[in-house]
Amino acid sequence: MLTGRKLCHRKLRKHKYRLLAIFIVLVIIFLVYQKSYSSHKEISSICEPIDVVYTWVNGTDPAFIKSILQFDPNYDATRYDDKNELRYSLRSLEKFAPWIRRVYIVTNGQIPYWLDLSNERITVVPHELITPYPNWLPTFSSAAIETFIHRIPNLSQRFLYLNDDVFLGDYLYPEDLYTDSEGARVYQAWLVPDCAEDCPWTYIGDGSCDKHCNIANCQYDGGDCSFENNNSNNHNEQVANQSKEHKELFEILKANVSTTAQIAVHSYIRKFPKRKKSPFNYNNLPRNSSFRDLLHYHRNLTYTQDFKQMVENYNKQQQEKIKPSVNAMKTNKTLMHQSEEKKIKPRDIFSQSLIYTNMLLNRCYGFKARHVLAHVGFLLERTTIEAMQEKFAHEIFNTASHRFRSPNDIQFAFAYYSFLMEEMRTASVREIFSEVDTDHSQTWSDREIRTLLARTFPLPLDVSTLHFFEETINNCSRFYDSKDTDHFIYTTLIYERYVDSSLPRITRDFVEKCLPLAQALEENFSSRSKYKFHVNSKRSLNSNFMMLTSNISQVAEALDKIRKTPRKFNCINDNMEPDLNDNGLIRQLLEDFYLSFFPVRSQYELPLQYRNRFENWHDYQRWRRRKRAALVLGYGISAILITFILRFVCIHKAKIVRRYIQKL
Repeated sequence: MLTGRKLCHRKLRKHKYRLLAIFIVLVIIFLVYQKSYSSHKEISSICEPIDVVYTWVNGTDPAFIKSILQFDPNYDATRYDDKNELRYSLRSLEKFAPWIRRVYIVTNGQIPYWLDLSNERITVVPHELITPYPNWLPTFSSAAIETFIHRIPNLSQRFLYLNDDVFLGDYLYPEDLYTDSEGARVYQAWLVPDCAEDCPWTYIGDGSCDKHCNIANCQYDGGDCSFENNNSNNHNEQVANQSKEHKELFEILKANVSTTAQIAVHSYIRKFPKRKKSPFNYNNLPRNSSFRDLLHYHRNLTYTQDFKQMVENYNKQQQEKIKPSVNAMKTNKTLMHQSEEKKIKPRDIFSQSLIYTNMLLNRCYGFKARHVLAHVGFLLERTTIEAMQEKFAHEIFNTASHRFRSPNDIQFAFAYYSFLMEEMRTASVREIFSEVDTDHSQTWSDREIRTLLARTFPLPLDVSTLHFFEETINNCSRFYDSKDTDHFIYTTLIYERYVDSSLPRITRDFVEKCLPLAQALEENFSSRSKYKFHVNSKRSLNSNFMMLTSNISQVAEALDKIRKTPRKFNCINDNMEPDLNDNGLIRQLLEDFYLSFFPVRSQYELPLQYRNRFENWHDYQRWRRRKRAALVLGYGISAILITFILRFVCIHKAKIVRRYIQKL
């Protein structure tokens, strides 16, 4: 009689070829999968998952009210009021963005009563799970919460951040948020609020002293008043006095413009210029600049027509700049009377935090007028958030420490996208060389050199420019060419020089060692944006914004406007006055508005006849732990029973076999 082990070995020998064939097939399938994965790796950024993060709070929860009253007995209940915005935002997300992988709802531990917790695509994340500062909880500041939403476990590298009062009104695609060619899409709205009355940010750091801007809130006019005399602020008189000077200079230079052109052509170039963005960018000049400064700014004028156009543009610019001053003089008395009759209301905390953030950005990136972001969803990248928070570590720390919103908070989305657009990196000389070397021959041809000179020097290029470049290259070759050892074979070298060219071979190592040329490349081309981005010019076509007030007629009209032209992103911000009788009717109008767009229940909701038994994350986790313990106990008992049965069979297998043989 054959034992079980011998019988098993015999069967293996009998089917060894079949098993070998199966093994080979599995290996082939694995290799094909690996090849397919590697071929699609280069488009992984298009196919990579994108999650959605919401911040939500239920202000009518008794536990929440008890918690917030401990820190602020006079809190504004309307700021935390829940009108089922999150429910309908999720419905819009499922309808217009079904490609979203997962949804995370960041709360203070609350759970919506209608939420289906069994759905694997949605997760409730409490603050205590992701905050780096648990001692500062509970927090009721959205600015503080936004500083740690990127710390959610298993969150995608790029995620869409939405407020619960934002819903989608049209199909949203990943290309609306990010593309590999252009980077992140930026949707801007209005300018940052003025830092003071009649003091827009365009006046700050423009080179002209504006005394009404010389205050701490305006960063002391960007230092413009630290070197100005007492008469520098009288811009109207200065522009008026310059008008005669303009006419005199125009008449003098009009007759001599041809001579000026000859001097410009034959003047010898002795150094590489620094690159300018535009030869006629008048916005770079101070507002009190003279016409002689403008001529110094445009030293390369060669044609009479160009000179006339320059004069006309300059005069138009001065007329535009004088308008705010004239208007301010006309309305000065009116403003004085109004300020006496009624006190000007202080700015809301949101505007103050925008100004604070803009002041911080001014210190890092220079003075400029920046735009506030539109009320849309923000596509954020975790690595970029970490880099931004590392740069503004002190301010982020202070913002996270505030239990309630503060004027000294960083506006997260505004700071993030400003950092994205203004953070720069320095390109190396090797990188710049490779960009100029378009044929990848590792040498610069005469055609490529011509492109480099056109990008470096003012146009049109003249003979002195070419002679200066040749002299620079030849001087460098005297020091480096004899000692350099280059074993690389440049096969296309003979085709890269014109017949009368006297230039030596210009390789990457040669450019790095040629100090004047390397410095010119660094000054003109090394500074560039660190991140890709694209500012969407069609601002009004992608977002709607509505302020929900306690006026029924205004609310009905505003809701009908959104009904007429729904955008990709629609925001209804709650600004109702508390304890008014019409608020209940306005709630019903808002609910009816949402149902007109999204009447169908989403996969994230429980059926209407059911209610979530857990309204707190701790209760839900306690129930899950008990459930896991029961499952472990059940599986353990089952494993013990199976082990006992197998042991019983193994012990008594001889008896069972003998009885079976006797029956046969």
